[in-house]
Amino acid sequence: MPPRLPSSSSHTLLLLPRLLPRPALPIRIRIHTHHSTRLLLSPSLPPSSPSSSSSSLLSTAPFLNITMSTTKNSYLRPGPIESFVSNGLKSQDYYFDLPLDHANPSSKETIVVFARKVVAVEKQAESDKMPWLIFYQGGPGFQGPAYNTGWVKTAAKKYNVLLLDQRGTGLSTAMTVQALSQFKTPQEQAEYFMHFRADSIVRDSELIRETLLAKYADKKWSLLGQSYGGFCITTYLSMFPESITAAYITGGIPPVFDSLEDVYRKSYKSVMAHTERYYKRFPMDIKRVKKIMKYLALNKVTLPTGGILTPRKFQQLGMSFGLSGGMDHVHTLCLQAFVTLRDGKEELSSLFLNEMASQEQIPPIYAVLHESIYCDGPGVASKWTASKLLNGEFRSAFVYSAKEYDAFEDDDNKIVYFTGEHMYDWMLDDYASLSPLKECAEILANYDKWPKLYDPEVLARNKVPVAAAVYYDDMYVAREYSEKAAEGIKGIQLWITNEYMHSGLRDNEGVLTKLFKIVSCEIDVPVA
Repeated sequence: MPPRLPSSSSHTLLLLPRLLPRPALPIRIRIHTHHSTRLLLSPSLPPSSPSSSSSSLLSTAPFLNITMSTTKNSYLRPGPIESFVSNGLKSQDYYFDLPLDHANPSSKETIVVFARKVVAVEKQAESDKMPWLIFYQGGPGFQGPAYNTGWVKTAAKKYNVLLLDQRGTGLSTAMTVQALSQFKTPQEQAEYFMHFRADSIVRDSELIRETLLAKYADKKWSLLGQSYGGFCITTYLSMFPESITAAYITGGIPPVFDSLEDVYRKSYKSVMAHTERYYKRFPMDIKRVKKIMKYLALNKVTLPTGGILTPRKFQQLGMSFGLSGGMDHVHTLCLQAFVTLRDGKEELSSLFLNEMASQEQIPPIYAVLHESIYCDGPGVASKWTASKLLNGEFRSAFVYSAKEYDAFEDDDNKIVYFTGEHMYDWMLDDYASLSPLKECAEILANYDKWPKLYDPEVLARNKVPVAAAVYYDDMYVAREYSEKAAEGIKGIQLWITNEYMHSGLRDNEGVLTKLFKIVSCEIDVPVA
C-alpha cells in the first residue's frame, strides 16, 4: 500500500470531472486566473440559498489551490496547475507544449516537457520578486530530482528553483520502448532520438524561460547542472548567454577539445584504478567476484525481467564505484550472491538476481544516445567507441573466458576488473528492455551529421559568471579534461576538490552553497 502522507503535509489535487467523487462534505475551490479569483461551491450543495448551518459548514471547508493557466501566446499547457506544500517547500507543476524539432518551424509536432517550481514556504509571498534557478540533471535520460533533496531546500530559500524533466524523461513525453514501438521503422526511431540531445534541451529551456519570466523585469535566470547537466549548461552558454545571470556546474564540464576515444580511454583507466581501490577495501571480494564470474560463464542465468545475466553485464556494476556508497552496495551484492540448497548445491540467490534485474531498467536515451553527447558537430560519429576500445587495447584487462577462471581463481594477485560508465553494442542483445532498439541504435552510432553543441568563440569571450566544482578523482567526467575545457571558457572559476565524489551535490548541500559564494565573490578560487 502507498505510504501515508505526514500530517504536516497539504496537497493540491488536480481535479478531473469524471474522476472526482461526489463529496460528502462541501469543499471550496479557488480558481486563480490572471484577472480574478472566483469561489466555486461544491456540487453537493443545494442550488437554493444555503441555510445558516450549510453556510457555517462552507466556511470551514478546505481550499484546494488550483491555478488556471490562461495566458495567451504561451507554451504553458492550458488547464489546472497543481501545487502542494510539503517539508517546508511550496511546489507548482508546469507542463509545456514545445516543438519536437526546433530547427523546423514548419513542423507542428510537439512534445510535453514537465518542470516543477519549488520555493521555501516562508518565501512564497516573495516568490514573484525572487530570481530563478533552473536545474539540469545528469544522464542523459534521467528525470529531475525529488523536490525535497537537500540542495533544493537550500536553493529554494533564495530562488524559484525549477526542476526540469528534460525532454523524454520523467513526466515529460516519455521516451520508452513502448512509445518508440509506434514508429514503423528503425530509421524513424533514430530520427526521433536525434531531437533529444543538449541543443534541443537548451532550446526547450529558452521557451520555458520566456513563458515563466514574461512578467519579470529581469528576464534572465541562473543555471545549475550536475554531470551531463553541466554539458547542457555549456551548450546554453554557447547558444544563449544573454539569457543567463550565472551558472553553477558540479562535476560536469564537458571535454570540449578532446575526442570520444580519448575520453573513454581515460575512463577505462579510471575505472581500473577504482576497481583496485574496491578490492583494497574489500579484499575477500577478489575471490567472491571470480566465483560469480565463473558461475555466469558456465551457466545460463535468466533474470526475472527475461534478460540473460552474463559476466560482462555483472562487470557493469563498476559504474557505481565513483558515487558515494557505490562500492559498499556492490560489496553487499557479492555477500548475498549465492544460496546453498538442501542438497548442498549452490546457485545465485533471488536477492542477487532481483537486484541485478533492477540494473536492467536503463533509460533508452541513456543507453542509445550516451556516446552521441560527445559528438560535437558534423563529421563525428560515435561508432561504439567504448566497445571498440574494450575489444582492442583494453581486452586483456576486462574480457575473460571460462577457461581463464581456473588458472587464476586462487591467485589474489590477479583480479577481475569492473567496467564503468560505458555503453556497449552488446547491451542491445543482453538487455531485454533494449533489444527492440538494436537497429535504431546502430543507425545512431554511425550517424555523423550531428549539429554543433559548443561554440568556442562565444565561450572564449564569455561574460556570464560561472563557478564549477571539479572533483579531483572523478570517474565519470575526468578532471584533466575539465580543466582543459575550462581554459576555453572566459572567467569560469574552478573549485577543484578531493572532499567529494561525483555525487557531491546530492551528498552535501554545502557544495552548492560554496559555488554561490564563489560567484558572489565571498570566496576566492582560481579563474581559468
